[in-house]
Amino acid sequence: MNIALFDIDGTLTESNEIDSVCFADAFRDVFGFAIATDWNSYQHTTDRGIVVEALRRLRGREADAQEIALHRSRFLQLLGDRMTALNEIPGAGAFLAQLLARDWRVVLCTGAWSESARLKLERAGLPTGLPLASSDDDIAREDILRRGIALAGGSDGDVIISFGDAPWDVRAAANLHLPFIGIAAGARAESLRRSGAAEVFANFEDAAAVFAGIDRCVPCSA
Repeated sequence: MNIALFDIDGTLTESNEIDSVCFADAFRDVFGFAIATDWNSYQHTTDRGIVVEALRRLRGREADAQEIALHRSRFLQLLGDRMTALNEIPGAGAFLAQLLARDWRVVLCTGAWSESARLKLERAGLPTGLPLASSDDDIAREDILRRGIALAGGSDGDVIISFGDAPWDVRAAANLHLPFIGIAAGARAESLRRSGAAEVFANFEDAAAVFAGIDRCVPCSA
């Protein structure tokens, strides 16, 4: 069986900037503090992980469930109000359709909350009914990927590819010994390569090239 695990922000949707701004603004609105926005500096670069660690840094204690819920609610409100339109990463929808047509199992594995993930997919015109593993249940990206594999019914011997756009996506895939395809351009692409990604594409417009990248990296994972 072939399984593809996709991050969403920056990988399928052009939502990194608005997501970051709304997340930081929600933190300030709820807690009265500015949050550090170098997301790569957090142990767990997920919505849950960032709130928990940011409050630990600022207040010296663990966040409780109510605090996490307050931030989540305000963030979703800001995102829904401000993200009136959203573009897909070029070729993303067509590439997903090609994978499904080739009998791949496709699972979305995002560090975002499930509500924000579905909202971005909807606004970008991408499928919203695919299986989704998110920050709702897990704080670590490795655990989100593991949940995604379970949702796909994955087992030993399956071909499993992880797609992402950030260094934390590269690290999580490496920690699980999964082959990785990077989706990024410019400085972000160079950051992926420095993090160890061998196959990096600006987008999905040249689907044949991305499939060739899959073919190249799968043997390397054996």
